[in-house]
Amino acid sequence: MVIDLLNHRRAHPAAFEFAGAVPDGHSAALVVKATAEGAEHAARMIAAWPGHLPRPALIIVADAPFPPPRLARYRLRAISGEAVLTVRVPYLFALRQLDRQAALKARGRVTRTARSLQRALLSKGPNP
Repeated sequence: MVIDLLNHRRAHPAAFEFAGAVPDGHSAALVVKATAEGAEHAARMIAAWPGHLPRPALIIVADAPFPPPRLARYRLRAISGEAVLTVRVPYLFALRQLDRQAALKARGRVTRTARSLQRALLSKGPNP
């Protein structure tokens, strides 16, 4: 769904799913849930990140409408410095209640979040 938010209302897609290589002119973003397990997976991925690739951006997606658990906050804070950029995506009720197409047609908070995410990531390079 984060890929959809990054490509939301754009004429040309800026995001795609990672397939083992980062195309020229693009940079990688690692998307994780704001849970202890998501933070652990992110820590492992960043620790094993290939040295020949630029460090990824870290996108932390809230999975509930309240703050992440203490362990998740600790782990995410610890690895945030290893990423080129850390962006938090708030819990969006529309993304949980609607199917993909309906969610992307939703206005308001979904559109504001999509624009904010696009600005943050696109400011770090030609295309995330």
